[in-house]
Amino acid sequence: MMYKDFFHLFFLKISLGFILLSCEGIAQGFSTKAVSQQVVKKYYSPDYNSSYYTKDNLYIVRPEILKGDDHTMTIQKVIDTYTNILLPNATILINKNGLKIGSGKKILFQKNTKIKFLGPANGSYSDVVKIYEAHDVEVINPIIVGSRNSKLEQSGQWSAGISVLNSKNIKIVNPKITDTYGDGIFIGSENGGFSENVTVNGGWIDVARRNGISITSGKNIKVQNILISNTFGHDPESGIDIEPSWDKDTLENIMINNVCTYNNGAAGISVNLNGLSTNDIKNAKSTNIFIDGHTDIGSRHGFLTSLNVTQDRFDATGNIIIRNANWKSSRDVAYWKTPQTHRVNITFSGINIDNVQKQQDFERSIKKIQNIKLTH
Repeated sequence: MMYKDFFHLFFLKISLGFILLSCEGIAQGFSTKAVSQQVVKKYYSPDYNSSYYTKDNLYIVRPEILKGDDHTMTIQKVIDTYTNILLPNATILINKNGLKIGSGKKILFQKNTKIKFLGPANGSYSDVVKIYEAHDVEVINPIIVGSRNSKLEQSGQWSAGISVLNSKNIKIVNPKITDTYGDGIFIGSENGGFSENVTVNGGWIDVARRNGISITSGKNIKVQNILISNTFGHDPESGIDIEPSWDKDTLENIMINNVCTYNNGAAGISVNLNGLSTNDIKNAKSTNIFIDGHTDIGSRHGFLTSLNVTQDRFDATGNIIIRNANWKSSRDVAYWKTPQTHRVNITFSGINIDNVQKQQDFERSIKKIQNIKLTH
């Protein structure tokens, strides 16, 4: 998560049960697993002949400008100067400052374009590609390798491959993001704001250290047709984690469609709304989260919710709707939840678990639970 150390410590305290769950998974050991090409191709199929690549005003960056062992300043100058940019068909070495993408930019990657983050990751804002306070940005077919395996000393849980903070009308198409020290993609805010109209369509995120995708504060956020695998190393360790940092965050119209999560440390998808709990009714929030067509293969849990574990008077209201899910080969219970009652409504429909006993356990675990229902 991208919030400051103070909020991190605060949220660790109120989410203790969820975090202990993840830490237990680390203690028991975790091994990455190769994803079959059949599964990969279903979700990750970049198109380098799309209309994005035929624009008349496309500025083509030649590989000859990449000199030395640090290309950050050179590429940043190009991004600041031009609007529609085709990056060179080569490996681009980026230092700890990352790349800042301003408003109105379209950044295109070629087949062999790859951003390699040199790091080190140290604290907040250590992101590779930074879309901060921007609008109308498109990033097409990005390939990003994070600094997870760097030999440099690194700290914290930050450093997303792509971070979207307080930004609007953002489109990320077919990303391939691997080995990030923090999240693969982060969508949210640092200061009580939110990101709006953000779409992630297609792609593959593999071996992120924290979460594949974190969503902390946003309106009209859509994540679809993406594969997220082998997330492990720092809690929460989920393929997708929908988790506000504090009660000033917003989660409205969050849509997750046709997503596959594979062999993640804790959960395929986790929803942790404890950060929205408050003692001030003026800050009480309602949220709407829609998850349709989720497939999980081999994560510890297919789905996880952590709700109302704090002592605050007002937890979040609203709806979480999960439809047409297939949870396969879960290493533990397919659905894990905190035991506290909560005001948010959860509706499951069309849930298929490949193990008969686990299917029965799931249905029994939510039977007659307040504000949770299962429809067939």
